[in-house]
Amino acid sequence: MSKYQYEDAVKQLQETGAISLNDFKKLPYEDLVELLEEIKVWCLYANGKTDKLTKESNKKKKKKKE
Repeated sequence: MSKYQYEDAVKQLQETGAISLNDFKKLPYEDLVELLEEIKVWCLYANGKTDKLTKESNKKKKKKKE
């Protein structure tokens, strides 16, 4: 079984609009912090529209550029 990561959490939020605490526990700390920041921005500026969630981790995007 693959490890639960940022992209999995975003996909779940987009499909169901919710994420369980057990799924939060499965996330690595860095992904959890990034996801919570993304959720804050998403709730504030996107009015909770799930299609506006960033699908890929910003940290992983930065690594790809380097």
